[in-house]
Amino acid sequence: MKFRTSMICAVLLAFGLQSYAQQANSASDNLPRNDDSATYITFDVPGAGTGHFQGATPVAINAAGSVTGNYYDAVGSRHGFVRAIDGTITKFDGPGAACDQPYSLCTWPVAINALGVVTGYYCTPTNCSGFLRGPFGRIIAFDVPGDVNGTYPADINLEGTITGYYCDVNYVCPGFVRTANGTITTFDVPGDVNGTLPSAISLEGTITGSYYDVDYTSHGFLRDRDGTITTFDVPGALYTDAKAINLAGAITGSYSDANYTSHGFLRSRDGTLTTFEAPGSTYATTGRAINPQGTIAGSYADDAGYHGFLRTKDGNLTTLDPPGSNTTFYYTFANGINPAGVITGSYIDPGFLRHGFLRIPR
Repeated sequence: MKFRTSMICAVLLAFGLQSYAQQANSASDNLPRNDDSATYITFDVPGAGTGHFQGATPVAINAAGSVTGNYYDAVGSRHGFVRAIDGTITKFDGPGAACDQPYSLCTWPVAINALGVVTGYYCTPTNCSGFLRGPFGRIIAFDVPGDVNGTYPADINLEGTITGYYCDVNYVCPGFVRTANGTITTFDVPGDVNGTLPSAISLEGTITGSYYDVDYTSHGFLRDRDGTITTFDVPGALYTDAKAINLAGAITGSYSDANYTSHGFLRSRDGTLTTFEAPGSTYATTGRAINPQGTIAGSYADDAGYHGFLRTKDGNLTTLDPPGSNTTFYYTFANGINPAGVITGSYIDPGFLRHGFLRIPR
């Protein structure tokens, strides 16, 4: 299985790199390059709202270069979209999603695997359910048994295994794993009192995330495919929030110090923890995604607003703000990175409208 999935990823990656080169060349005449020698492609979802902070928010990118995310319509309700490598954008909602009221959380994609399968959740008038959307648009809804207050997927791997959490009648939220055949296993981190929240699953089925103890303090955890759970904290942290994991078992996320300032961290498979700060960050450095090469994409804040960043495996950090960003108040979030190092996320323009972007390294 590992050989098969590696071969699939290699083919998709080669196709994606060729398509990115075509997009970058076609865009180079009218899109400036920033000072870190990368090409930016910006995009919008047709029909998205044009009010303040409406527009598109990409959240994930796969090895082939397809992007998924959400967009706000004119009344502030959120819907899902997929952007193919050729730039084609398809909008969608979960079956029975309630989108008739302003600011409805209709559909919220969270991840896309290398085969183009999207997972996320959508909300009806009575509850929120998980979904998976196939590469040709078929949507399957699912709920974790015992779900009373929502099922919320967080990530999907190449095998189609989904992880996330669900909330019971007391609003306590255990974690779950759903295999491609629909079998669902629930779990809690030992010592968890107030919730286990998985955030990511690797190609080999290892899960990371956070759990909350009796004092509602968050800690990191790692769950192996066989169900073995290891907990961890950044030394001296008030809380630890694990966000993403790659095939090598490296985890990134954020932690809070005694002054409640957030910093980024990298945890290797052997448990070695490295902390880092984005250049110029005053607070809120967060690693959000990590690719197989160990490059991290994330965001941080300073007095000028929010910026994206990338951190290479050797520790070099670069600030990301796409051309056309609002320079009075930056609002850039780098949310996903694929094996080719292509980053996706969102930013606002001077009119405070959100746009999606791809950052393509040269």
